[in-house]
Amino acid sequence: MAIRRKGPFAWQPHNNGTRAFEYPWAHHAVTSQGRGLNVVEIGGGLSGLQFVLASEGHHVTNVDPGQVEQSWTYDCSLHTRLCQAFRAPVTLIDDTIEASNIPDASVDVLLCVSALEHFPDPDIAEFNKHAARILKPSGLVVLSVDLFLDVVPFCSSTSNRSGRNVNVHDMLRDASLQLVSGNPAELMGFPEFDHQAVLAKLSRYLRGIHPALAQCFTAKRAARPHASADA
Repeated sequence: MAIRRKGPFAWQPHNNGTRAFEYPWAHHAVTSQGRGLNVVEIGGGLSGLQFVLASEGHHVTNVDPGQVEQSWTYDCSLHTRLCQAFRAPVTLIDDTIEASNIPDASVDVLLCVSALEHFPDPDIAEFNKHAARILKPSGLVVLSVDLFLDVVPFCSSTSNRSGRNVNVHDMLRDASLQLVSGNPAELMGFPEFDHQAVLAKLSRYLRGIHPALAQCFTAKRAARPHASADA
């Protein structure tokens, strides 16, 4: 079958070259949590990792609101065919995380590979609202977020055609999450982050065809949820 010959990573358009690191890294971070995990991926589209994890026996749900919001689209019927071809029963919820009705404390791994930087502010706020809620107490958040080199803080532009840079520190705080792994000096928004230092070491980093680096990190539920400003 042509689908199986191409493999699970041939169907997501416009992937950046940094995925060559992000996908293996994310796979290791997820599977190190155990077997038969309940995995929820946010914004997975037709990316291949969901099919790999499902074929390995994990219970995978892909929550992707692109069809509803019309901000990006993918072929739902192709997603069904890919699940069948790879014997990877992924549950696709083509709606937002708020509308997905995922139960409290039910998720072993919340996964998002280079999607949050494309989300509008209301969608990031929705992610922040529900991330800690759906995680089990022992659950892990596995995230990669593009760090664009052609927008703030590297130049004056606030966004490019792909998205904008996300303040990782504030996002984790607002989501009531705390960093488990990842270098704060390389995660935008942390006090240790210095964009000039990043530029000075640019030759050491993997860059894709788009001017971006991949910020890869994991997090867990914070011991004390972040208190809102109006609390």
